This record gives sequence, C-alpha cells and structure tokens, in this order.
Amino acid sequence: MIEGNHDDWMNRFVDEHPYLKHYRFKDAVRLKERGYKYYAIGKYLKIGKLHFYHGHHFSGISHTRNHLLRLGANIMYGHHHDLQQSSVTHIDGSKSAWSIGCLKDMSDEENAWLGNRKHNWSNAFAIVDYFERGFFTVHIINIIDGRTSLWGNLIDGNSK
Repeated sequence: MIEGNHDDWMNRFVDEHPYLKHYRFKDAVRLKERGYKYYAIGKYLKIGKLHFYHGHHFSGISHTRNHLLRLGANIMYGHHHDLQQSSVTHIDGSKSAWSIGCLKDMSDEENAWLGNRKHNWSNAFAIVDYFERGFFTVHIINIIDGRTSLWGNLIDGNSK
C-alpha cells in the first residue's frame, strides 16, 4: 500500500490532535493485520525495473517528463489523475514515466469542490507485465463513460 496525499491528511490531523494517535492512516486501516506492506507518502516501491509512488514530488504541464528527468528511472504514479507518458533514452537504456489516471467519479456532483473548473483527469488503470531480469511492459487501459475493452472483452461498469 502506497500512501498518498489524501491518506496523509489523516496523519496530519492526528499530528495536530495527538490523543488520536491510533488513527494514523496505516493503523486506522489495519494494513499490517491485513498483510499489506506499507510505503509512507513519498517513499518509492520498486518492482523489477519499475518504481511506483503516489506522484506528488514533481508537477507541471509535462509532469511525467519532469519525473523522468529528475529521477532518471522508470516511474509510475497517479497523483495528477491524468494520462501522460514520457520516455527518454539514457546511456544505460530507455526509461519512461507514466501518470496512470484515476478511478474517481468524474460527475459534476462528485466534484462540486472544483467550483465547475474543468480538469484534465481521465479514468484509467495500468496492467504491468514482468519478464526476466525485471523488464516489463505497461498497458494503459482507458475507461470512457464507464466502459473499457480488455483483451477483446467489453467491460461495462454501468451494468447493474
């Protein structure tokens, strides 16, 4: 479990109210008891040649390129809620950064806090296939109006 900024808000609230010490995010959701390995906000999880974290260290219009150039490693994150990919070839090979969107409800009602501001967010997720020596491929699965196609099968999230 990679902690994100929303999870950290809970930690910050607990820091301001120390009598709630048992309600820090990782304790409140009982990650250890559920068998999850925990990565605090800003820490990187590395699987093979790909790093993962929430994604808040670098931003800007081309935040994937910013991540890639500053970290110099393959990185995947979701903090910005949009879809981006950037690649660059270093002396030791090609590296890429992916912003993989989000699974958030995009309706105006659920985003009233944005004050009707339009955003660049996209519903999507990633599938990562790993090979020998930590190599991998990334497949970004876009979700449009609650539907996607995966391996030739329509998945309709609107079905009841």
